[in-house]
Amino acid sequence: MFELQLLEARDRRVEAIWRRLEVAAAASYFLSWGWIENWLACLPAEALPQLAVLHVRHEPAAAYFLARRTSWRHGALPSRALYLNATGDAWHDGLRVEHNGILRASGSRVTLETMIERLPDGWHELYLPAVDGSAFPELNRLTDREAYRVLIDREMPAPYVDLETVRAVPGGYLSLLSSSMRTQIRRARREVGALRVEIATDERHAHDIYQDLVRLHAQRWHVRGERGAFGEPFFDHFHRRLISQRLRHGEIQLMRVSAGARTIGCLYNLVHRRKVLFYQSGLAQFSDPHVKPGYLCHAAAVEHNAATGMQVYDLLGGNARYVHSLATGETRLLWLRVQRRLARFAVEDRLRELKRAVTAWRQRLPVHGVPSQA
Repeated sequence: MFELQLLEARDRRVEAIWRRLEVAAAASYFLSWGWIENWLACLPAEALPQLAVLHVRHEPAAAYFLARRTSWRHGALPSRALYLNATGDAWHDGLRVEHNGILRASGSRVTLETMIERLPDGWHELYLPAVDGSAFPELNRLTDREAYRVLIDREMPAPYVDLETVRAVPGGYLSLLSSSMRTQIRRARREVGALRVEIATDERHAHDIYQDLVRLHAQRWHVRGERGAFGEPFFDHFHRRLISQRLRHGEIQLMRVSAGARTIGCLYNLVHRRKVLFYQSGLAQFSDPHVKPGYLCHAAAVEHNAATGMQVYDLLGGNARYVHSLATGETRLLWLRVQRRLARFAVEDRLRELKRAVTAWRQRLPVHGVPSQA
């Protein structure tokens, strides 16, 4: 029923197929043509994936990018891996793509099982990073098949603020938060004074806020002895180009929050189908612990986007406690791996079990002559 077609990433047909399916799919901004085009344009030729298209009666029913990469597990076991909408190279996959998935035509019956069964020959593992928990509702019945198994390597909450609810409640956004969070935000606002929210209106303005954000971001990471995300040349180049290409389409929101002459922080948000996705930030540092720039900036962003008619303020994946304190709900992100039933993986599983058993045995050994307590 389904026929697989593989196209090189820069084939002239790729854009038309992707845009056609994007219209019907309720996909995230990370699967929009704006993001994808920028990704393909910035990747070096050797890192480019192929576009996999599943056709039904010569009509595209689903599309997704697949990259091939051979890795060596434990330095001895080769694994020929495929990566969904990723390259498999940490250098290029540090873009923090979330709500990953595939584009499907309206009424399409393409499932994860369909995708697996029609993968190109020669694969050992398929990696599906940061897929939306609702992207593959059939996941539970696919975890243990005769030919392959589906593993969940990692799971992470993705908190969000429902802006429709923010508009509906009499007390506004703060009334939806815990009393402790309300107190902290109000106190921080009193400490800094009246806030001003500035949204980039043209490319020059956007790059000015972006540069401020990068500076503040770098300062915070420098304290930890690290460069931060924007210290990576590929990451910085990708986003400078994305801003230049997509700001005029209303897909980029660069926000600066200030009080008087001082910048409190800058937020870099992505906008798609009335959803605002918080992507990165640069926050000023204050000696007063009651001034919490993250709280101030996110609260300002929520209130601004609620006032302009947006539906969701998505804080994206993460385990930072303060981010969850600002949310009104959450979805789940899954890092999936599909593994064929091969002897090398069975050996790896056995070695892992032995390692766990040895570790547990060592923990039960007496320490300095004193038996460990059960």
